[in-house]
Amino acid sequence: MALDIREGDILVIGGREYPIRFCGDYSFAPGSTSSMRRMCSTTASTKRSPAVVGGVRGDPEVKLTGIKCAPLDPVSQRESLALRNVTQAPYELLKTIMDGGDMFYTLFVENIRKA
Repeated sequence: MALDIREGDILVIGGREYPIRFCGDYSFAPGSTSSMRRMCSTTASTKRSPAVVGGVRGDPEVKLTGIKCAPLDPVSQRESLALRNVTQAPYELLKTIMDGGDMFYTLFVENIRKA
C-alpha cells in the first residue's frame, strides 16, 4: 500500500505538528524489512489542507492515521545543507522513516522554534 504523503502535509506525533518539507522512498539493504519495522515504534498521523474555495483555504484535515514511523531524529549537517532552500527559519530539521506496508518512506520535517 503506497501512502498518500507529500510535501506541504503536516506530520502529527504525540499531538505536535511538524510541516513536511521533503518526502521520498527510503532505500535500505534487501532482507532488512523486519529490522526496519522494529525501528518504526512511533504512531503518527498526517493532515492536509483542503483545496482553495472562493479564495480561502480551510484548516488542515486529518488525512492518514495509525501510521508507524521511527522516532524523529535531527538531520546531519550534510542533509541540512542540501535541504536549506525548502525550509523556513527559525527551524530545526528532523527526519523519520515511515512504514508504508510494501515500502518505506523518508520524511524531513520542520520543528518550528517559538520565540
